[in-house]
Amino acid sequence: MNGGEGTQWPVIGHEWAVAQLARALRYGRTRHAYLFTGPEQIGKTTLAHTFAAALNCTGPTPPCGQCRACTLIARNAHPDLTVVEAETAGGALKIDQVRALQQTLALRPFEARYRVAILLDFHLANPAAANALLKTLEEPSPDVVLLLTATSADLLLPTIVSRCQPLHLRPLPIQTVRVALEQHFAAPPETAQTLAQLSGGRIGWAIRALTDPAELDLRHEALTTLDGILAANRRERFALVERMPLDKPGLLDVLAIWQGFWRDVLLVASGSRAPITNYDRAGQIAALGRAAGREQAERALVATSRTLDFLGKNANTRLALDVLLLDYPTG
Repeated sequence: MNGGEGTQWPVIGHEWAVAQLARALRYGRTRHAYLFTGPEQIGKTTLAHTFAAALNCTGPTPPCGQCRACTLIARNAHPDLTVVEAETAGGALKIDQVRALQQTLALRPFEARYRVAILLDFHLANPAAANALLKTLEEPSPDVVLLLTATSADLLLPTIVSRCQPLHLRPLPIQTVRVALEQHFAAPPETAQTLAQLSGGRIGWAIRALTDPAELDLRHEALTTLDGILAANRRERFALVERMPLDKPGLLDVLAIWQGFWRDVLLVASGSRAPITNYDRAGQIAALGRAAGREQAERALVATSRTLDFLGKNANTRLALDVLLLDYPTG
């Protein structure tokens, strides 16, 4: 799916990251720890799993996708691969999980070249778990590779970030997403164009929206809720918050949608010619951009991004939302 070095990697886009990892493999310069960062559903987990397969592939052009290591890693069934994630969606990764991982990593690989651990959404790790991982990062074993994913390096301890090779994944071009949906997932051209535009370059979101209509329903509900918030006074806004689902995974998804909306408003308010993501709401976004102006649009965007960071650090959900709504413009 990628051109140039790493051409066999089953990763859509992110060619520069694939090429960098492929070169490290080719010349024997792999690091003991990598940190993949970027927005939700941008492709971090796919890249981590693909690199894990490449590290242990026994085929001529890793990852070949056909050897025992590649096929087992694709199913999360390889004895030398450990995937660590929060026990509940949106929950914190705990110290007991890190300690169990350390016991596993102390053993020599069972059959592969490396023991590989993928730690998903490590920005949600509690402080004790993050500090526990430092010991492994500070005293790396030559046959262990750690692959961490997070939405932002700023949400991790600087001492963790400094011990990893960082790769920050950016949103893909809309055209890349559209072509991928058509060629690899048999999406009709009109559907592919719509989802690519709405994805804002997040290939994972586009694929999920193609296969699960609930993803588009969530977007509609999130933007409808935002409409109500913007039309309400401050007192009414707090009442609306009380009726919002406060489970963290769902709330993070809602805030990510709001973040994209405010980015569009800021583009319009700034006079930018860059295409907006929520093109089906172009009229509303244009009107809000004119009414709110650049300063208020930027304030709302920064506040939304800050709230996403706070919730990633396990801040009080209700308090974070109350503070957020104070920064949104009023009619």
